[in-house]
Amino acid sequence: MTLKQLEALHAILKTGSITAAARSLHVTQPAISAALKYAEQDLQLKLFERIGGKLQPTPEALAMQPDLEEIFGRVAALHRAAGDLRDGRAGQLVVATSPTLVDALLPRAIARFRQLSPAVNVIVHSLPTPLAVLRVARREADLGIVYAPIADNGVDSEPLMHTEMACVVPAGHALAKKRQIGPADLTGQAVISLGAATRLGLLINEGCHRAGIAGPPVAIEASSSHAACLMVSAGAGIAIVDRLMSISQKFDDLKFIVFKPRIRVSLRLIFPRQRARSRATVQFTAQLRHGLGAG
Repeated sequence: MTLKQLEALHAILKTGSITAAARSLHVTQPAISAALKYAEQDLQLKLFERIGGKLQPTPEALAMQPDLEEIFGRVAALHRAAGDLRDGRAGQLVVATSPTLVDALLPRAIARFRQLSPAVNVIVHSLPTPLAVLRVARREADLGIVYAPIADNGVDSEPLMHTEMACVVPAGHALAKKRQIGPADLTGQAVISLGAATRLGLLINEGCHRAGIAGPPVAIEASSSHAACLMVSAGAGIAIVDRLMSISQKFDDLKFIVFKPRIRVSLRLIFPRQRARSRATVQFTAQLRHGLGAG
């Protein structure tokens, strides 16, 4: 049996007449009659009889009614689910980004997004930038928020915002009153910085080299700005980190001071190349940009 034949049979059983069934399906009465005729031929069963001028279902038709209700109940559920997915109200959203950006950018964006789409399951992968890029390139994440530059051909990227490196010291530290801090100010200090293998560590070294000065002497290497700030809070030293950590509202005991030379950092949104973006992805991206005043 075709879906149209099943629809006709279901509508007649629900409404009790061909006229009402045609009206409910927005088709003509002859179309319903023809669908019923072909359904009976396909099933080799008599499904309705006219008794006293009224259409009456046979016992065989009544026996099929629970199955028909289940089928079209599922069809209705499918339509609702499709509508939710189309409007970004349901589904799954996977975001890959670094620990620093998880803290600084995602909490508010996810909160706003979930207010609009509470049925969407949000999954956050907190990873070093190269692994975040790889997750997106492999289509294991719907989008990523990463530090530039990006060299992977498996992703498309868009600019998100700019930030810069800052020196982080405990609020009571002798350097906390300075308006800016350079490598010379760090002599004799236990400096926590990002490893040269990290994207930000590389940018620090390049920035100092362009300025013609030696980079700061590093006593402790951290894998992320978040980890470096935790160490400063614990009294391990002072750190050079992404200034975005200052908006995470987790480190009120620390002061973020301009680092000289100024080292500008670009953040980009990345998406799997040649893959249509889901409505949830588009809506989340809009909420993220709105929260940053970036669009």
